[in-house]
Amino acid sequence: MKNALKSISCHRSCASSASVVDGKLILSFPGALVPVVWQMDLTQAKASALEVHDTKTGFALVLKNPKPETVDIATFAKREDAVNGLMAASRALAGAHGQIRPNNEMSGVTTIHTIKKPGSVTRLLGAVLGLAFLVALFGFWASMAPRPPASMDTATGNTTSSTNSGQNEPGMPMSADDFLKGR
Repeated sequence: MKNALKSISCHRSCASSASVVDGKLILSFPGALVPVVWQMDLTQAKASALEVHDTKTGFALVLKNPKPETVDIATFAKREDAVNGLMAASRALAGAHGQIRPNNEMSGVTTIHTIKKPGSVTRLLGAVLGLAFLVALFGFWASMAPRPPASMDTATGNTTSSTNSGQNEPGMPMSADDFLKGR
């Protein structure tokens, strides 16, 4: 009777649970013979298998690695409870979708989200394009500068000479014939 009450009250609170957080598989087995919370770093686990083994003390959920080593995670009184723990881990791994390898890992594996620093070729190309832009900007600015009038002598700064000595001053009216003769 006592075991029946325990199994009814323990049904929900003793259920196995599993989740993947920051690249770690976290398993919680409060219904095991020895209740346990267990974690495994998934970034370091190359190939592993979770299995249910029949032991003398009950049914053990075991982690097997490619090396001939096994790690006992939890032991359950019933095979059904051990399989439920195995399936909870399976659901957590299946639902992880991108959470198995966190962005802040230090294992040297690069992900798609990494931003690479520009290389020397990119920097050189940026410098050349920037210099070309500055030259074009300076050329545009120089073309906007005011130009001296055509009647000014650019070498000496004097006006062009005409046959009339009284009309060679800048700003003084001049006849068209005198202007054309002076050219």
